[in-house]
Amino acid sequence: RFDALGVASFGPIEPRREQAKFGFITTTPKPRWQDVNVLEGMAAASYGVPVAFDTDVNAPAMSEFRAASTSNPQLTSCAYITVGTGVGVGLVINGKPVHGMLHPEAGHCPVPRPPGDAWVPCLGHRIPSGIEANVSAPALAKRAGVEQRDLSTLADSDPLWDTCAHYLAALCVDLTLITSVERIVLGGGVLARSCLYAKTRARFLELLNGYLDLDQLKPGAVDSYIVAPTYGADAGLIGALTLAQDALAQRSTERSRALVGAGAVVGMGVLVAAAFSLGRRTAA
Repeated sequence: RFDALGVASFGPIEPRREQAKFGFITTTPKPRWQDVNVLEGMAAASYGVPVAFDTDVNAPAMSEFRAASTSNPQLTSCAYITVGTGVGVGLVINGKPVHGMLHPEAGHCPVPRPPGDAWVPCLGHRIPSGIEANVSAPALAKRAGVEQRDLSTLADSDPLWDTCAHYLAALCVDLTLITSVERIVLGGGVLARSCLYAKTRARFLELLNGYLDLDQLKPGAVDSYIVAPTYGADAGLIGALTLAQDALAQRSTERSRALVGAGAVVGMGVLVAAAFSLGRRTAA
């Protein structure tokens, strides 16, 4: 038995409860996943527990934000980028996940090509100049002319990783300039290639070109600005558990408010949560 259910899925999804397609994966480029009702497929309503549904990047953005906040209580924002079979971005601003019209889809932001990059994306993405179309694990494998499982055999010195770092750095620059985010977490299976952290930070500084005079955006300090996930490969799962925890807390708050008028006292017990992360892992 569990007390709450958190589902973190690749997107685009429909996270708005008032919409008919709440709980669906919608216009994803992933074959056979378009218009899939994830929550119905899991029989989520049958458990009788609070259910939370969000992206596989917004969820870990929240858990990574809270983890970082324990040592930096002044932190108000965090971006989480995952790079695997797709590229996704989750955002926490002012302590809350960003949804707006739907949810962030910054993994598809168009970015300028690096010098000499003549490769033409061939995976059917609707935004071929976007980051996912160019440096997701399937795109990297196509670029290298290898199977995805063989990306791990390439040397750190392979120019492929410099190309990948360019696109990720451009995304980080966009997030910095547009959202003024205080922390960027890079995760996902492709980031198992640890040299990408140093390469991305270096290219980030080149592209930003000293435009923002901030201590955390200077050589040496940027290592604490663009970082690996606190929860490592479990970031997606911990994010889904965070969704479940928040769903239970919201229900408890609603019940407490309803019972206050009757003079009742409500206590919180031990949380037993179920979490599901439909993520984008692919090791590189």
